[in-house]
Amino acid sequence: MPLSPVPPPWSRIHEAEGNWTCLRHAIELLEARLVAKPDELETVIHLGFTLWYEVTEGQLPVDDYARRFLELYRRYADTFSEKADFCHVFGLAIKLDWYFFPGTTEAEGHRLMSQAAALDPMWAQLYEADADLSRLRGRGILAAYYNVK
Repeated sequence: MPLSPVPPPWSRIHEAEGNWTCLRHAIELLEARLVAKPDELETVIHLGFTLWYEVTEGQLPVDDYARRFLELYRRYADTFSEKADFCHVFGLAIKLDWYFFPGTTEAEGHRLMSQAAALDPMWAQLYEADADLSRLRGRGILAAYYNVK
């Protein structure tokens, strides 16, 4: 029986996620982690978020990253449809930037974000001044994006 590849540690991934000017290395690490742990929710969430960020704000290859984002979303949508963080991350990307992701709609993004809010009060309160986002602390790019120290 072949051995599974050793996944990159989260500390290394979070360090790579800290380089907002070029997240390509973080994407490579996350893809490697996904190979080693294909059903790990946290990896899917981080990879989806990082791909989306690079599609909208980052470096080329935008089309490749957009295509990979869609593959990831479609592969895990059923598996993680009841996981609030999955619904929020993919919903946010699709709601804001559906035109980068053929076959999706802004309404689909809204539906996913509503699902996230229904599953987890943190996402329901996200835009309130006193929202408690402490659950994102220590979660790399997610903590950085939402300015959680």
